[in-house]
Amino acid sequence: MRNTEALQIIGEHAAEQWGMVTAAQALDLGVQRVTLTRLVAAGLLEHVMRGVYGIPAALNTPHLHEKAAWLRLDPTTPAWRRKPLDDAGGVISHRSAAAVHDLGDLVPHAVELTVPRRRTTRDPAIRLRPGTLTESDVTTVDGLPVTTAERTVLDLLADHTDGSHVGDVVAAALGRRIIDLDRLGDRADVYAARYGVTGGVRRGRRLLDRLLDEVGYQGVDEQDRRLASLARQLADLDPAQLDTLSVALREIRGGNQP
Repeated sequence: MRNTEALQIIGEHAAEQWGMVTAAQALDLGVQRVTLTRLVAAGLLEHVMRGVYGIPAALNTPHLHEKAAWLRLDPTTPAWRRKPLDDAGGVISHRSAAAVHDLGDLVPHAVELTVPRRRTTRDPAIRLRPGTLTESDVTTVDGLPVTTAERTVLDLLADHTDGSHVGDVVAAALGRRIIDLDRLGDRADVYAARYGVTGGVRRGRRLLDRLLDEVGYQGVDEQDRRLASLARQLADLDPAQLDTLSVALREIRGGNQP
């Protein structure tokens, strides 16, 4: 097959996969591995990862290696035919998920993926983590299946990741309003003891509060909590107290005017 013909075939397929194609997909399309090697040598294809190739002009997609690693899990099935949860695939998770969500500053040393069954790989650039995910644990980012911010925090806690790093992730997620602190706290309860939070109730929520305190979080949700507390206090005032408070606030406001 001539280079131009092979490149056209690959390009049409790769257009729906962030500009990439696996060697197995190329073979199904009639493009032999020797042709892929020839295209790479000619600068018409780029070797992205073992078994994954890309069109150089199309490889400006964010999180390229995470997407390539996900394609490799099920190399014969096109991305558009794959479900977020399937037995042959996996989901970007742990530190890699935090990076894809742009939460915190954790640096993954390999692309981490949670897979539904035990699998092995000899590629040090990929780490497969057997685990069970539900549909509510998974979202998509630019078409890539990724654990939600909430599940990502839980996975980091399960790994006993440094508390300040987890706190940064939680703070960033709160700032973007993509987690619910109370719901996350309920699910984080089982990890509280390993971080030194023991006894009493709502240990998971207390753990999260401690992690947020460690990183000095003063975000929108903290303001919301203070406003809610103030609202509860105001609700307890009788009409006469509210009138007195209203007068005081008007006087303060008037005193601040030029």
